[in-house]
Amino acid sequence: MSLTQQHHVTFWRTVAADLKKGRPLVATLEHAKQKLAETELARVAEVLIQAISAGEPFSEAMETHELVFSASVRTMVRAGEAGGVLDVIAERIVDGLRDGSLPAAPSSPTEDNQVLYWRALARLLFSGVPILQAFELVAAEVAGPSLREATEGVAAAIRDGESLATAMKAYPSVFPEAVQIAVALGEASGELDERMREIADALEAGDAKSLTEDLQSLEDAPPVIKLINTTITAAYKQRASDIHFDPTEDGRGRLRLRVDGVLRDIESPPPGLYPKLVSRIKIMAAMDLAERRLPQDGRIALSVSGKALDLRVSLIPTVRGERVVMRLLDREAVVLDLERIGLLGDDLATARKLCHLPNGIVVCNGPTGSGKTTLLYAMIMDIDRDKSCVLSVEDPVEYRLDGVGQMQVDSRKGLTFARALRSILRQDPDVVLIGEMRDLDTVQIAVQCALTGHLVLTTMHANTSACAIRRLLDIGIEPFLVNSTLAGVVTQRLVRVLCPECKEPATPDVHSIPPAAVAFIQQHPDVTFYAPKGCDACRGMGYRRRTAIHEILVPTDRVRQAVAAGGDRAAIHNAAVAAGVKPMLLSGLEKAARGITSIAEVCRVAPHGPTG
Repeated sequence: MSLTQQHHVTFWRTVAADLKKGRPLVATLEHAKQKLAETELARVAEVLIQAISAGEPFSEAMETHELVFSASVRTMVRAGEAGGVLDVIAERIVDGLRDGSLPAAPSSPTEDNQVLYWRALARLLFSGVPILQAFELVAAEVAGPSLREATEGVAAAIRDGESLATAMKAYPSVFPEAVQIAVALGEASGELDERMREIADALEAGDAKSLTEDLQSLEDAPPVIKLINTTITAAYKQRASDIHFDPTEDGRGRLRLRVDGVLRDIESPPPGLYPKLVSRIKIMAAMDLAERRLPQDGRIALSVSGKALDLRVSLIPTVRGERVVMRLLDREAVVLDLERIGLLGDDLATARKLCHLPNGIVVCNGPTGSGKTTLLYAMIMDIDRDKSCVLSVEDPVEYRLDGVGQMQVDSRKGLTFARALRSILRQDPDVVLIGEMRDLDTVQIAVQCALTGHLVLTTMHANTSACAIRRLLDIGIEPFLVNSTLAGVVTQRLVRVLCPECKEPATPDVHSIPPAAVAFIQQHPDVTFYAPKGCDACRGMGYRRRTAIHEILVPTDRVRQAVAAGGDRAAIHNAAVAAGVKPMLLSGLEKAARGITSIAEVCRVAPHGPTG
């Protein structure tokens, strides 16, 4: 009797049901053989039973029946065995056979079917099949001629380091813009398999537009949705890093955007709308709508002006109501290059040397919002990740980096920095990225990593490089361990860049700046300094975008002596300056002398002494 799709469904349904009941695999296959007596699958099941009884894994036994079981099915079984979830995978195979997205036996379609294509990809990824292998399988067994050619081209581009969404842009006739944006959103949120399922559903319903409902296109939306959409769109257009939703005494609420590091007010919501705004945000970020007493965190992936945008959402309860902050993460706009983030000359050379040390701890230091994570990622991208094993522990993972094994902390499930790091050390890393050193356990493991031959890149919150060293001592690390493991501290701040359209020459007011800045000006009498003016291009602010200024402390013998003597911040700072470390204020003033920023902006941001 020739095999039909229904025969395969019966086979896998029996396997799934029996495995879920805890029956051994051999007994399960015996049951399936009985159900399918007089069919080719009964004979195949008998051969599989003999192979498994002889110690052969199920997936390997199936390889000898490649004309009976498709490569997609065999690969899913292999993934199920590896993950110990063969019963779950068998159920997914049944679902795939029923909807036609998984071929029961090898096939080579002659027509394109986008719905089955995206369902197959979603099912394979959800089952743990690597993306390149999933593309190989659908190209061979699910895709028609046009889809097959495009899939092979996309897979080649991914191997060359491109993202999936970027690779798909080369085939607009096969992958329309709506699908490309949906894929980009899936990559940004880490839910690519779920987005692929949504693509299949939308294409089946003939409503591809629903995949990328652009925020600007919802003109007829209810007032709450429309206000949130216009606020996020305005924030994106103005390059805001954060949106603040503040409850007020009168209940109306206050909306502010952080642009280039400075908060500015925008139009307040109409009376009575603020609580509904918060509820809408909670729904979008998959938060608990009924919870109003505890802080919550969430993420939103959406499309703005045809571009994928990721928002990290934080909500806290206050005495006036719930307060929300959205951080906008535009992965296409972020620059992970040491030179382009503001490191120049000797500072750039020193930072690159720190990236390529064989061991030690390198600390990226600064307050919240000073660009530490971007600096840390830029340093990682400077490392040859093809020849090194680079692993990270972060909270949260803000950007996904090629060639880096990134792990996200989840304290609710007991996955702390310390626990994750202990696991990472068994993964044979060369470089370990620690999102932040917060407590003694984490710092002790980082020190142990450095002592055992690993390079550790991490962040801390302190005002200056000397303060960062002092904090390590205050946490409880012995001075001799600090001196043995600390390779460098890169302290960073972000200063606003003068608008090139309207900046104007100005004489600095020496009465309102610190003595070190006055001395710098006096030492450069021929330099023209500039001040902000304001124009349409910069929305009247006088500044557009930001750049970084730095202080890089590489411990010398004098610094180590100061640490060993007790680690007084002033003593460490003075020893570092005496050894040639350029204070951050001076780094900023040099940028002001180049016309990049203003003296006032540098003095506003940069610490003025050893303690800031």
